[in-house]
Amino acid sequence: MTLHITTDVDESGVAILGPVGDIDDGADLAAAITATLNTHQVTQLVVDLVRVSSLATTGLDALLRARTAVLHAGAAFRVIRPQHPVRRVLDLTGTCQLLTRGPATASEPAA
Repeated sequence: MTLHITTDVDESGVAILGPVGDIDDGADLAAAITATLNTHQVTQLVVDLVRVSSLATTGLDALLRARTAVLHAGAAFRVIRPQHPVRRVLDLTGTCQLLTRGPATASEPAA
């Protein structure tokens, strides 16, 4: 299944990316995040995983790299609503709290 990603950015700079499908290699997600950062004045980037059915390790790596890029750009980053199969990957890799807790900010160390 091809990953489809919706992007909404409000007037305060909060960008919500909504991937739909499987995050396998993460290239589409990384491209969408880069495009959003290059096109908008983003204050916070949220990746809503509610419609993601699976997350490969390369997709997880893309999320972690995206977090670093967003924080480096001076914006906050957060992953929300991971469903059971995706949450399981996050839990097993020890990245769930890092990616889902409150909005991470540029002043926090990037793990």
